[in-house]
Amino acid sequence: MTHPSLLSVTSTCYHDSFRFVNRCIEKFQWQDLSKDVIMDIGCGHELNCCIAILDQFPDVRELIAVDKDSTVFQKAHTRERRIRFCVGDIQERDSLKSYEGKMDKVISTNTFDEIIDKEMSFRNAYRLLKPGGEAGFYFCVNTYMHKFLSVLSEIPKYAAIIEDKYAKNLNPPEHGKQYYKELLEKIGFKQVLAFDNEKRVLFPSDQSFKDDFLEHLKTYLKLSPEATETSEAEVVELYEKVFGRTDGKLLYVSAQLNLLGVKPVET
Repeated sequence: MTHPSLLSVTSTCYHDSFRFVNRCIEKFQWQDLSKDVIMDIGCGHELNCCIAILDQFPDVRELIAVDKDSTVFQKAHTRERRIRFCVGDIQERDSLKSYEGKMDKVISTNTFDEIIDKEMSFRNAYRLLKPGGEAGFYFCVNTYMHKFLSVLSEIPKYAAIIEDKYAKNLNPPEHGKQYYKELLEKIGFKQVLAFDNEKRVLFPSDQSFKDDFLEHLKTYLKLSPEATETSEAEVVELYEKVFGRTDGKLLYVSAQLNLLGVKPVET
């Protein structure tokens, strides 16, 4: 029997958003959002957070779906009238300045792990909130990906083609829940909660592993088209050697952080 925490690759993003929205409902005690404007940062074309909120609160006043990639909205799966699209980058304050002090809630899933300057981005999110507004962030803080890149970096032919951005390690292992809790408190958030959970993705087949994990891996590797096919076979073999298999299938594990805070009411 497959462990319930093992999610298929195709469903995991929506499940992330749905579960995190439910955690926000529980921790913030959300009941009536009919007067609330909520911003989803890094919404992606599937608009998972927006859809998860609409599922729970069909009378929500308005959702602002933000993504720095304008093509996201051309691919969006819904044209729900209460979802307003906005091209903006949480790392660039000016791109969202017109929304500052106007959001009742800010929420984000699977976005902050790709941000270099997280402190500035959290500060910008804080500025977006009204006094008393609530923010929830869900993002990866430790993954098999970084461990696997460390293994690859010890192999000369791969060390030479690993992109410089790997060296930055956007999610240093020492930056755990306590680090981010203190960071939000330094910014000004109150009632900060930080807790993590393990996410396990079981790939249905080796081909799905190639389609998903290897496509993501290519963002770190400078592979020529002719070298890609050979490298894929080697990487699958190496990945299995490092992490093994579960029920005969390749598994991806990551540690996800749930980070919640409230902007205090001005006195």
